Formats: sequence, C-alpha cells, structure tokens
Amino acid sequence: MNSKNLRGGDRAIVNRVMWRIVPFIGLLYFISFIDRIAISYAGPHGMTKDLEMTATVFGLASGIFFAGYILLEVPSNLALAKYGARKWLTRIIVSWGLVQTLTAFVPSAEWLIVARFLLGVAEAGFVPGVLMYLMFWIPKSRRVWAFSLFLLIPYLTNAVSGPVMTWLATISKDMIPGFAGWRTMMLITGLIAVASGVVAWFILLDSPKMARWLNDHERDSLNKAIAREEDTAPEAVNHSPLAGLKNPNILLLSLAFFPLPFGVFSLTFFLPTIIAGFKEQLGVDISSTTQAGLNAIPWICAIVGALIFGAFADRTGRPGAITLIAASVGAAGAVGAALVDNPYALIAMLSTAAFGLSAIAPTLFALVPKIVAGVAVAAATALVNSLGSIGGFVGPYLMGFFTDLAGSPKVVYYILGTLLILTGVIAFKIDNHHRRTLGDLAPQSEHVVQTVSS
Repeated sequence: MNSKNLRGGDRAIVNRVMWRIVPFIGLLYFISFIDRIAISYAGPHGMTKDLEMTATVFGLASGIFFAGYILLEVPSNLALAKYGARKWLTRIIVSWGLVQTLTAFVPSAEWLIVARFLLGVAEAGFVPGVLMYLMFWIPKSRRVWAFSLFLLIPYLTNAVSGPVMTWLATISKDMIPGFAGWRTMMLITGLIAVASGVVAWFILLDSPKMARWLNDHERDSLNKAIAREEDTAPEAVNHSPLAGLKNPNILLLSLAFFPLPFGVFSLTFFLPTIIAGFKEQLGVDISSTTQAGLNAIPWICAIVGALIFGAFADRTGRPGAITLIAASVGAAGAVGAALVDNPYALIAMLSTAAFGLSAIAPTLFALVPKIVAGVAVAAATALVNSLGSIGGFVGPYLMGFFTDLAGSPKVVYYILGTLLILTGVIAFKIDNHHRRTLGDLAPQSEHVVQTVSS
C-alpha cells in the first residue's frame, strides 16, 4: 500500500502526528549525533595534541563507539518494547549525556577510547528504538517518509555542526580557567543531553491512546489505520521475538546497511581533517569559515537526497528499487572520489556519494516489517542497525589506517563503492521477492494485494 491509498481523513491525522512528534525526536537525534561527532572537532582543537594521538588511534577512538553500541542494540530495543518508549528512551538519553560529560575529564588516549566505548553502550538502542516508536504512531504506508525525516538528522547535523562546533570550541577556550577548550566543549554537549533527557520524560508518550492533543475520533481513526495495515501481513510471517534474529533476509539487510555507517562516519570523523589539508594542497590560506562551508556541502546534498528518495519510495511503494538507484549514485561518487586529485573535485564526488547514501536507512528499515512482524520487528530492526553499524567502526578505522600507511584514504573509497552496489542488489531482490510472494496470495485476498508496497 502506498501513501495514495491512505484515506483522506486518516492522511490528515497522520500528517498532524508526524509534525507533532518528528521534530522533537529529531532534536534528540541531533543532540545524540553532536555527542557522537564532538570528537572530530575536539581533535583539531587540541585533543589529539593533548592526548598524543596518531591518526590510527584517533580512528580507533572514533569507531570504538560502535563496539559498545552493537552489543546492546537488540536487548535495548526489546526492553523498549517491554517497558515503553517514555521510560526507555529517557534512560538512554540521560545515560549518554552523563558519559559525554565525564569524557571531558579523560587524562589519556586510552581513557578516551574507554569513554567512547561506554558512550556507545549508553546510546545503544536509541535509533532503532525511535524507529519502533514511529511504528507505534505511523501506518506502514507513511513510514518511509517518516523514517526519512528522522534519519536525515545526521546529515543536517553534519551540515551545521562545522560552524556550530567550531564556534563552541573557540568560545570554550577561556570559559573555565585551566580547562582546555575541547574539554569544555565535551562538558557542555554532555550536559545538554542530560537536560534533553529530562524534557523527554514529559513529552514522549508511549502510544496514540495517551495523546490528549488528539480527540477521541482522531485517536480511534489513527489506531484503526495502523491496525488495518498491520493486519495485512501474510500469515506465514513469524511473530516470535527470535524470528528476526534467525531470518536470513534480516541478516542480508544488516549486510546491506553496513555501507551507510561505513561511509557516513568515515566522512564525519575525517572530512574536517581532509578539508584542513587543502591549505597545503592548494598553497593558499583557507579560512575556518570556508572550511566549515566546504564541510557542509556533502551533508546538504545528503539532506536533499534523503528528501527526494524518501518521497519517491513513499509514493511508489518500491523501497528496494529506490535503494538500488540511490546506492548506484553513491557508488559512482565514492569511486569518483578515489580517482580525482583536485580538492574541489573531491568535494563534488564525496557530495555525490553522500547524496546516494542518504536513501539507504529509511528504505531498508521499511523492508523489515515485510519480512517479520509483531515483537520480531523490534529485534529485527535493532539487529539490522547493530550489525550494520559495525561499518561505523570499520570505516573510520580504515580511514585512519590507510591515511597513516599511504597518506591517502583512496582505498576506502573503492571499498565503499563496491559495498554500495551490493546494498542496492540485496534490497532490490528482497523487495521483489516480497512482492512476488504477496502476488501469489492475490487469489486468496484482494486486501492482501494492497500491501505490496506497504
């Protein structure tokens, strides 16, 4: 079922719900992503010097976040399903804020690595938890668009974080006497997260039944719209919690998701450093403002890509085909980045790669409820995010390793291009298999046919 098949009155209610909850959870994601990437701005503002870090160690500290993150993703999402979004998401937000706050006091690179690992442990389950939360509020036929709005936040954060974090690092230098500016920056970002967690406790609601800003008719219509689309899943779909962990298609989606954190976090942690190196390459002085602007370009392209691809996937009901198209565009940009030497051409190619990367998360997560259902969706969503997030560790580490080894991360760009092609093929085949399966069930129920693009 695509968005055009949603009833007019229901569509208006869903739009109202989306504009009510997506901005706030987007703000929470913005804060979480700022805490994840603060290290990339702390590095050139004194952290790498103070802690005597090589590029490889910096890459390890950047990526080790995902080791803790991956370990607890599935248990965390199952806990959310059991205890409710309000309690569990609040716990996650406050926990990562406290860890980020304590990171300001690390005495060495070794302790920084430990702190980054614990930050991943604390934040584990946030993204899949929010995706599950959206499933409680949004019918299947509008989820790709809702996921797209939420999952473009990292690109928005990267686009604006350059000037914001540079400004914060600058004003932090003399804010606390005897405390390095990068440490003060870590302290501030951590305290903001703790405060946002407290606010979340009062704003997040577990289900539409608790929403006083909807009247009885709106709540009833929304619940029926969600149930109507959920009930169209084939009876053969396994609803048990372990189904998602054992389903080979879920494991394939995890592999397909791998290139997204691989590429995004490689650029997130190293793009500011790459752009800073343009001064030497071009033989001219590039201001910090210009550097921040160059850093924003790929992420602006990613935002545009997420909106375009998300809208097409929502309207056509073909997330697999959209993933294949977007991944091919991203692969072309990644390979192009390995082939060019001009700094500005490199930015153009990386922008093309980011444009294609942007569609992967919302379209892949939209495929999960087509494979499993019920409580299994919680475990499966977390599994895709956690196993795929291994790329968030591998990518930054390889960027640092090849930069130290060969003076260039071009090998990483070739790897990313190859992985993106694999992503597109996997998503396309899984979606097509699902469509054919439901097509075979058409004689049994005309209603089931409508779920082909749900």
